[in-house]
Amino acid sequence: MTVNSNAAHGEHSGFRGRSDVEWGDPDFTVRVAGVDDLLRIQRENAAHDRSRRWSSEDALLRQVSAVAGVFLCPMLRNDGPSTEPESYRCWAWFVLGTEEGTQGVTLLDVGKDIFETLPELHSPTELRRVIKVTMARVMLGSRFENMW
Repeated sequence: MTVNSNAAHGEHSGFRGRSDVEWGDPDFTVRVAGVDDLLRIQRENAAHDRSRRWSSEDALLRQVSAVAGVFLCPMLRNDGPSTEPESYRCWAWFVLGTEEGTQGVTLLDVGKDIFETLPELHSPTELRRVIKVTMARVMLGSRFENMW
């Protein structure tokens, strides 16, 4: 696990450093979120002024298909004041609501408390399916989406 030095930020200053989520870390998991979960994440991100979120709930509902799950995989543990809830910066793979069958990928901040409540994919069969779908999306030209 790679962690920014707390000494650089001052552990006693009440600031949590950013750190990478590595393959072997216990919090490296793949979770699945539905639209209701994304709305809850959006509201929490707006309340805590997290930068990786949709511009509005309407934009989220226009961009993300309501019938497909969104795969979330943490990339970073976000920094910030230790008084704020912990959060992850996650890769979010999803089906675009505006173009049938087109997939998108973006970065989304997700509160740790919400992330941990989402269903985890942990069986080898489920994880192989996610890898297969993700790789197929890459091969078919997934678009990196701005959250408009």
